[in-house]
Amino acid sequence: MDITLYEAIVSGHAHRVRLFLSLLDLPYQSVVMDMQKGAHKEPEYRKLSPLGQIPTLVDGEVVITDSTAALVYLAKKYGDEKWLPEDPVGAARIQRWLSTASGELFRGPVVARAVKLFGRDYHYDDATMWAGRLLKWMDEELSARNWLAADHATIADVAMYSYLRVANEGDIDLANHLAILGWLERVEGLDNFIPMTISK
Repeated sequence: MDITLYEAIVSGHAHRVRLFLSLLDLPYQSVVMDMQKGAHKEPEYRKLSPLGQIPTLVDGEVVITDSTAALVYLAKKYGDEKWLPEDPVGAARIQRWLSTASGELFRGPVVARAVKLFGRDYHYDDATMWAGRLLKWMDEELSARNWLAADHATIADVAMYSYLRVANEGDIDLANHLAILGWLERVEGLDNFIPMTISK
């Protein structure tokens, strides 16, 4: 096993993969990229990640440049079926949340954090609108069960956790979303959990 994770410490996308590697108790080498200095844009890194995305997971000859795809790969290769069910319904439930992580979560809490923490030129009001819709829906979903896609933790929970834990960095308040707060605590109670770096 020869796994390397190219990452940035404050990136929630990177934390997803770092967290799952830890939950699976997999050894790996971390290569921290200084995005402020443009390390992700350097030609050598672009050979691995043509779009200059963070993180990139390298496992031997396998290179994966998308964080949710990395979760799927790790679950399939090193995990067991509890992380990514094989049955059609279970797999579809996971996919719904992976799509949400790349959709509503990104358009809401991720963009809001990028504006407030990094000064990115995005539409903050749109981000708060998306965040409000997402949080309302997630609260309703988690009021009926402990985990997002099954009766136990899956990669759906790993994919959604990181940016919601630091939602306050985008001035997104979770105080009234008690079901989400309870779910965050359950994720943090998993064996080998490692926290998301909080910058604010």
